[in-house]
Amino acid sequence: MKTNDRLDALLLLTQKLADCLERETALLGQRQVAALAELQREKSRLTLAYETEMKQLKENQVTLGKIEPARLQGLTAAAQHLQHCVARNERALRAAKAVNERILTAMVDAIETGRGKPVGYTGRGAKPPAAPYRRAGTVSAVTIDQRL
Repeated sequence: MKTNDRLDALLLLTQKLADCLERETALLGQRQVAALAELQREKSRLTLAYETEMKQLKENQVTLGKIEPARLQGLTAAAQHLQHCVARNERALRAAKAVNERILTAMVDAIETGRGKPVGYTGRGAKPPAAPYRRAGTVSAVTIDQRL
């Protein structure tokens, strides 16, 4: 593959990867978890292709000095945009992870708090002795703050 073709491919991959990260960040913000699975496959594919192109470009250091200024400027701008998208995506992923961990912790705490407490009353109106677990079919209400 010619150097200019390789550079054009790298530019296109950079733009596609940045777009993919922007879409993933938006889906995370909208809590559309189901749509993330397919996007993850695309992100993995693009990341692998991007890494391969970067590796091959770095191995061919001789031609790097011969890049046209306009093409180099386009690659630089695309790389800077990709870095910005990566940073935003990382923040969104960390926020989503933190929210999921808080929800899971709250659920576990609610379940643990409910264990061992008497459920209902005896035939004489007294509280029954503590049971190790709640009986099947008992429902507990949980409210989740869905804001990131």
